[in-house]
Amino acid sequence: MMSRGTRTRARLFGIGLVVALSARGRGALAQQKDPSPEELSAAREMFQDAYKDEQEKRFAQALEKFQRVAAVKESASVRYRIGSVLEQLGRVREARDAFRALAGSSANATGPNQAIATNAAERAHQLDRKIPKLVLRLQPNPPADTRVSVDGAPVPASTTPTRIELDPGEHVVQASSPTSQPSESKVTLTEGGEVEFTVSLVAKAAVGAPPTPVVPERQHRNNTLAYVALGAGGVLLVSGIVLLGIREGDISDIKGACGASGSACPASRRDDLQSKHDQAQLFGPLGIGLGIAGIAVAGTGAYLLLRPSPKGEPQPGGAPTPPTNGGLRLSTRPVAGGAMLGVGAAF
Repeated sequence: MMSRGTRTRARLFGIGLVVALSARGRGALAQQKDPSPEELSAAREMFQDAYKDEQEKRFAQALEKFQRVAAVKESASVRYRIGSVLEQLGRVREARDAFRALAGSSANATGPNQAIATNAAERAHQLDRKIPKLVLRLQPNPPADTRVSVDGAPVPASTTPTRIELDPGEHVVQASSPTSQPSESKVTLTEGGEVEFTVSLVAKAAVGAPPTPVVPERQHRNNTLAYVALGAGGVLLVSGIVLLGIREGDISDIKGACGASGSACPASRRDDLQSKHDQAQLFGPLGIGLGIAGIAVAGTGAYLLLRPSPKGEPQPGGAPTPPTNGGLRLSTRPVAGGAMLGVGAAF
């Protein structure tokens, strides 16, 4: 059996509950009350202003006024005008949904409202065919926890295609993951079109990783001059030997005709023997000079061909040195006996 204090507390609790429910009921009735005649009159005037804005293509102002009218009394006419203005603003999806919702109320509509709802159903069908779609998919094996958004709004994305309804125009596709660089791309959609787009992410570079060393490309040795020097040296050496051979032949002929002392030269061969004598004097030093030059040039060619570390190739710890082809120089200069030949080399 309850004590007097307990019964008093229970009675007070019941009174408080009734008061609270009564207050909530009065608030609900206040929210559902019909607009006053003054409010309806002001709403009708605003509707006319909004309709004028719509006709004069001030669609943003018209939408704001139609929405204020709907807050006072949401009629079929007001809802239809809101759908029309949304379409003019390029918000095709919202316009389609507004007309579709209005058409869904046609079952309870009568008279003029029934005609408005029927027309709204036709407008919704027309707009549905104008709405473009973005077919979005992630790259194969995407990074874990990849997040994708379109125009800042998160959208579901996976490696299987996902169709997203968007308004015509340019849209920004952004993607990110904890292990990848952020990605941002722009996609343009046209009325009734469908565009496929694959989101690709690039892994973040390892922090503090040493740069990849650049290995200098090894230059190929050019042995053309080496072979030219060997060939030229051989030609010079053979020419010198030939000239010395001719000189020895001339000397032998002179000795045979004039004797060992050279004092018994026949008068009939004096001109011929004098010519051989002059030729022997010329070919002697010239043959020796050509032989020496041939040996020098051939030696230079052999060095260029067989050198162990030719210039122009990368050296350890340093940059490549421009090739100098051994610094071989060929020139002419007078030597004893009338020969004009000079050989120089710098290594």
